Amino acid sequence: MTTAHQLLAVDLKAWTPEDWSAAATVATAIFTIATVGIALAAALYAKQQVDLARQLREDQAQPFVVVDFADNPVWGKAIDFVVENMGQTLARNVKIKIDPPFQTTMDNSGHPLASSPLLTQAIPSMPPGKRITALFDIAHERYDAGLPTKYTATIEFEDAHGKRQEPLTYILDLSIRYDLLRMTEYRTHDAAKALREISATLKETGRDIRGEFRRRRESERNAAAAGGGDSPDSEGTATA
Repeated sequence: MTTAHQLLAVDLKAWTPEDWSAAATVATAIFTIATVGIALAAALYAKQQVDLARQLREDQAQPFVVVDFADNPVWGKAIDFVVENMGQTLARNVKIKIDPPFQTTMDNSGHPLASSPLLTQAIPSMPPGKRITALFDIAHERYDAGLPTKYTATIEFEDAHGKRQEPLTYILDLSIRYDLLRMTEYRTHDAAKALREISATLKETGRDIRGEFRRRRESERNAAAAGGGDSPDSEGTATA
């Protein structure tokens, strides 16, 4: 213990001017090193913030192409396949790959979506906000047909300067659309269907009314013809 106290004990009164000068030099060096360390840390932090801000600006300025399934705006039971550039700049040479290839209950209509130019060829350009919609399938008919409910979509594209962007991958899952409670919303398709049904009903009613009028007129003519020989005038004439 005595030795430790002796090592730590400093007799400042015994210091010479040279000792004080050396101590000041050491203190200045320590302060300078600390200041440099703080400056380096601040510079590193500032650089990180600048890099982060630059990356954020670049991300915001990049095209961002998404694909998804959506409700058809005309008929709620129909499903649309949607491609949209939600970024702030132009997307070029957009290629869409679907695995497994799309199968729908409408493939026999002569226009299968899987072989359409939308999926077999590149989209030359998609400006910001550009949206391409294609009728995909009818929900209840697809469910009854037992077709796949999950697809993997990979999007490859370039930015406005032709720089290739990192491919984007989306999982398109139709199963989440089933067994959901939702409000019934009658849209333009329903209104048009109702109007067609009303028109057909009115035409049928009109035919029935015209047919009834014809039957009544025919019945009245037949009654008049049958009663014409028994009229008083006819009997009087015959007596005379």
